[in-house]
Amino acid sequence: MNSPSTAPVQTRRKAQNRRVRRAGNFAQGPLYQRLADLLEKMIQSRSLRAGDRMPSVRQFGAQQRVSVPTALQAYVTLESRGLIEARPKSGFYVRARLADLAPEPARSSLAPRITTLEDPDPMESLLADHANSKLVPFGAALPSASLLPGIKLTRTMAAIGRRLGANSIDYDMAPGSEALRCELARRSLEWGCTLKADDFMVTVGATEAVSLALRSVCKPGDTVVVESPTYFGLANTLRELQLKALPIPVNCADGIDLDMLEKALRKTRIAACVLVPNFHNPIGFAMPDERKRRLIELCARRNISIIEDDTYGDLPHKGARPRCLKALEDSVILCGSFSKKLAPGYRVGYIAAGRWQPRVRALKQTSTLIGALLPTLTIAEFLKNGGYDRYLRSVRQAYRHQVARMKEAVVENFPEGVCLSRPKGGYLLWCELPGRADAVKLFKQAREAGISIAPGPMFSPTGDFRNFIRINCGHPWSKSIENAVGTLGRLVRKL
Repeated sequence: MNSPSTAPVQTRRKAQNRRVRRAGNFAQGPLYQRLADLLEKMIQSRSLRAGDRMPSVRQFGAQQRVSVPTALQAYVTLESRGLIEARPKSGFYVRARLADLAPEPARSSLAPRITTLEDPDPMESLLADHANSKLVPFGAALPSASLLPGIKLTRTMAAIGRRLGANSIDYDMAPGSEALRCELARRSLEWGCTLKADDFMVTVGATEAVSLALRSVCKPGDTVVVESPTYFGLANTLRELQLKALPIPVNCADGIDLDMLEKALRKTRIAACVLVPNFHNPIGFAMPDERKRRLIELCARRNISIIEDDTYGDLPHKGARPRCLKALEDSVILCGSFSKKLAPGYRVGYIAAGRWQPRVRALKQTSTLIGALLPTLTIAEFLKNGGYDRYLRSVRQAYRHQVARMKEAVVENFPEGVCLSRPKGGYLLWCELPGRADAVKLFKQAREAGISIAPGPMFSPTGDFRNFIRINCGHPWSKSIENAVGTLGRLVRKL
C-alpha cells in the first residue's frame, strides 16, 4: 500500500504519462525519452525547423507539466541524437541536418593559366544594390546594420569630437593614428604576432592595403598567384595595376592546392601571391597551420612575396581565432580592415608590410596621402575599451547560426544536387548549382524578383564557376529572407 507521502507523487507521474501518451502516442520508455521522441517527431515533420529556438527548459517543463530535471533530460537526449544544440546564454536550438548531407562544391576544373584580366561582365550594380532597401541583400558581402554597434560607435565619435573641438576636422597623416596603431599592435598577440605600432600603417580599407602591397612588390606585366575562386575586388585591382593573374584552385576544406601551386611555381615566374587563408571569401575555409607553413616554404625558396588579406580573421564560428600567415613568417605583408566586421562606412584598414613599409608609405603619399581622423580614433577607442571583444562574442555566434540556417534553407528549397561550402567563419556561403544552371542568368532573374546575389564568374579571373553563386548570410533570419530563398530555389529549377 502506498504511503500518504508517495501517493501524490505517483498520481502526478501517472498524469504526466497519460499526457505524453496522448500527445505523442508513445507508450514505452522513461518519461524524458518519450518527451524527446515527441519533439523529434515535430522536428522531422518540420513543425520545428532548423534554426528555431526551442522553448526554455523551464517553459517546456511547464507546458508538459513535468519537472525541470525531466525537461532538461529530454533536451539532453535530443542533443545526443544531434537534433538540437545548446548555445551559451541563449538556450537550445534545432540543428541544421539536411545541409550536413549536401556535398561540398567542386573546385575549378580549369588548368591554371595566366590571364590578362579582360573586362568582366557588367555587374557594377552589385555593391549599389546594398543601398536598395527593396532588394533582399544576398549579394554584397556586408553584414546587417542591426548586428553592428553603430549607435555605440556614433556616441564614441561624438565624445571624441567634443574632446578635440576644432581639431576634430584635422588630417590623419600617414602612417596614421598612433592610438589605432598601438591597439593593432596589442591585438596582434591574438593573431600570433608580436608587432609594434610602428609596424602598421592605416589605410582606406583593405582594398587600399592590398593595392599598396601589390604596387610595392610588383611592376606592370608581372604575374600574381590568386586563389580560384577569389574575392572579385582583387581582380579589379590587378586589372588596374596591369598585372596578370595565375588562378590556383582551392579545396573547400583547407585552401589553395599546394601541389598544383608548387608545379606552377616551377614553370612560371611569379612576383607575389595574394591569399585569404583565414575565412576565405567566398568559401569560408580556414587554412590549417601545417599547410600555411608549407605555403610559406614554397614561396620562400623562390623569394616570392606573400600578401595576406586577413579581413575576416576575427570572425571564427567556434574556438580560437586562427593565426595569421605573418605569425609564421615575418616577411608576409599583412592587410586587414574593420569594414566587413565593424564599421563598413568608416573605411578603416591597415597594412604591416615589414621591409616593404617605407615603400608602402611613399606610395600612399602619391595616392590617398591621408586618412579620416574621427573614424580612425573611434575605432581605436572601441578596441581599447573592450567594446570590440564583447561585440565579437555576440556577432560570431550570430553569423554561425545565420550561416547554418541559410544552408538548411537552401537544401530544402533548391533542386537536388546543390552543393554547399562549410564556412568555418565569417558570413558567406559558396553554392554550386545543380546541372547547367547559369549563375549570370540567375543573377538577372533574381534581381527582377527583388533579390541581389553574387554570381560565380565574378570570383574568377577566367570566368569560371558559371553555375556557382555566393550568398551573403550577414542578415538576421526573417520572413523576407525565407521567402527569397524559396524564390531563388524556384528560379534555379527553371534554369
